[in-house]
Amino acid sequence: MLSKALEQSVNLIPWSMRRRIKDVPVVASLQRWFFANFLSGREFLHQINAGPAKGLTYPISLPLDKLIWTGAYEVNLATAIASAVKDGDICYDIGAYRGFFSGVLALAGAAEVIAFEPFPTNFEQLERLVSNNPDLPLKIQNIAIGRNNGIAEFTVMADSSMGKLATSSFQSEIAGESVLTIPVRTLDTLVEEDGYTAPNVLKIDVEGAEVDVLEGARRILEGNRPRLFIEAHSHELGERCFEILDEFGYEVSFLNPGTSLDKLAPTDVSHLIARP
Repeated sequence: MLSKALEQSVNLIPWSMRRRIKDVPVVASLQRWFFANFLSGREFLHQINAGPAKGLTYPISLPLDKLIWTGAYEVNLATAIASAVKDGDICYDIGAYRGFFSGVLALAGAAEVIAFEPFPTNFEQLERLVSNNPDLPLKIQNIAIGRNNGIAEFTVMADSSMGKLATSSFQSEIAGESVLTIPVRTLDTLVEEDGYTAPNVLKIDVEGAEVDVLEGARRILEGNRPRLFIEAHSHELGERCFEILDEFGYEVSFLNPGTSLDKLAPTDVSHLIARP
């Protein structure tokens, strides 16, 4: 109860003032003491009050989620995603993890956000996200998205955010903790056979399987022309994403100005924005 009351008290501090707290030595020291003694390692529900996720009720565990708590988590990407959503859009969050970007999409005016997450532990977090934000148009699916329909092996990494399809080339040198069997569907199948409404916006973060997602969405890319945000997990994967999207007449750019394929190292991760 005490930690919750203290967290609520901090939330009463105006955002503009809270941003300056870290610049005042005495106050910053007290803030660090407060984190260490009352909030560190204790999960609490928090309504984010700054940034593109403002208004989202989200479980916070400090210090892991400090940037989410302050509204500064991946703010450039979150802002770009929110700006791409038009009122009434259908949005897919593929590789949703704990649903932060699902929340950003929903708060930006989407009519429906479908979050796809195959890893059971992360899916439980999505279930909590939905229950904690009943007014948001969130739906969740415990499946992976790929290039073929069927069953696939899913490698669970030491960090739960790094689970991936066993066929992914991303961090192939690192051994996984375990392997699960999961269902996989293509986006084309979901729309053409399973009755899903075609998406207007796709956010894709699938730990090295991003090319598989695009290969399984060729008819959607050709006919429905969604706007895409893709995390490419290597130079090779980024180059292949460029090639596929170029086939369908997309304009592809990097989120970070000055980035280009010829400047990326083989293992560099980059964010791509694709517009029809």
